[in-house]
Order: sequence, then structure tokens, then C-alpha cells
Amino acid sequence: MQKRVLSVQDISCFGKCSNSVALPVISAAGHECVILPTALLSTHTGGFEGYTFLDLTEEMRRILAHWKTLGLRFDALYTGYFGNAAQLTLVREFFAEQPLLRLIDPVMGDRGRLYSIYDAQFAGAMRDFCRGADVITPNVTEAALLAERPFCGDTYDDAAMRSLVDALFAMDVRRVVLTGVRFGAAEIGIVAADAATGSWECLRTPYADTYFHGGGDTFASALCAGLVSGKPFDAAARDALDFTYRSIRRTEPTDTRYGLCFEPELRTI
Repeated sequence: MQKRVLSVQDISCFGKCSNSVALPVISAAGHECVILPTALLSTHTGGFEGYTFLDLTEEMRRILAHWKTLGLRFDALYTGYFGNAAQLTLVREFFAEQPLLRLIDPVMGDRGRLYSIYDAQFAGAMRDFCRGADVITPNVTEAALLAERPFCGDTYDDAAMRSLVDALFAMDVRRVVLTGVRFGAAEIGIVAADAATGSWECLRTPYADTYFHGGGDTFASALCAGLVSGKPFDAAARDALDFTYRSIRRTEPTDTRYGLCFEPELRTI
């Protein structure tokens, strides 16, 4: 039977990220992708000036109330960009009694600091939202914020990474994928760790000295698709990283604000 995945994040009308990535990637894997938009933007917020922003908190409330009357059930919940802490509460309460895969991309910062629309209170709310998750996919900035530790840069030695991941496991998170980890000057990748099995993998790709908007969304969407398809955690993480890297290679000649050219790679998902 076809699996049903709910993607809770914004819709950016231009600039491939969030739901405009989740919908095609998860659908290409053969699953139904339902969306619950948290905001509507003319473009994403990275590198564009004058973008529009419509907060959809009240519409989310009405949508969830309607879904409740329909008795809708989901196999997986995948969350990304939230507009405010109240939206986190809405989603947590709606899914409190549904047994499903919870994959959280705790979107709230990068390069050592919170995004400008968030504050420490939101970081605390995201910390609470992540508790009990099956998988979280923070970048190293977000991992430090969740663990309430100072940001020490993108390059971590093995002991520092294990300590950071252990702090996230203490939040009752089953699996952690640290993204955007630098492995020296020439490589970047992920650390995939499982609390139950003790498995720990550092997966690497060549480093491109460019910031690709939507890269994290592409990775998290592919990881969600793989896990819902029944792939083992390590394999799903490896395949998602490879998919993202191939998409980056296709994107390098274009304006990186526009998002990754992942569409030609969908046949491999």
C-alpha cells in the first residue's frame, strides 16, 4: 500500500526549497506527499531582497481541524521551516496520538547564528519539539543550539562530534544526522548516528566552496523518502547524501540562489 507522508514547511514560490523540494522528491519515491504550509513567500529568504511573507498559522489551525473531522492518518511526519513557536505546538498536539515516523529538520540557523526571524525562545521551543523524534537532521549550528552549546565552527574532531551527538541523544532522539560537517579543507558531509545500535558513520563528498540554497531540504527530503521506503538508516543516509551531491554537481554552473537542479536525478531516488 502507498505510504502517506506529511511535509510541514513553507511554500517559497521561487527558489527551490522546503515543500517545492519535498513534494517532487517524496513523490518520485512512490509515496503520497501531503503538505501543510507554514508560510507563503514570493522567494526564499536567502539572497533575495524585498520578498513577501504571509504567515499561515491561523490557516494551519483550520486545516488541521478539518483533517481531524476526516480522520486522516499518516505514515510519516517530515517538518522543516516553521514561522513561529505556536506552529510547533499546533503540529505536536495534532500528532500526539498518531504512531508514525517523525523526521525533523530543525531549521533555525546556519553559520554559527540563528536566522534573523528567530530568537532564543524559538530555539527552546524547537528543542522541546524535537524530543522523542525518530530522526533529526540539524546542521552543526542547529545541533549546537539544540544542545545549548557554543558553536565551534563547521569542522569537528571525532570526540567533539560524538559529544555533540550524545547531547542530542539525551533529548530522547533515536537517530541523528549532522549535516554540513567539514572534514578538512577538501571534504564535507554528514555524520549519521543511531542511539539504539551505536552505529556511527561519517559520510563525505568533495567540498564546493559555494553556499547552495535548498541543499539541506534536498537531503532531508531524500532521507525521508528512503526511510519511508524501508531502507536501513545508514543506507538511506548514504543514498540521500549521494542524491544531494549529484544535484549540486548539476547546479554549479547556475545561480545558487535558485536551488539545486535535482530534477534530472529524481529517476534515481
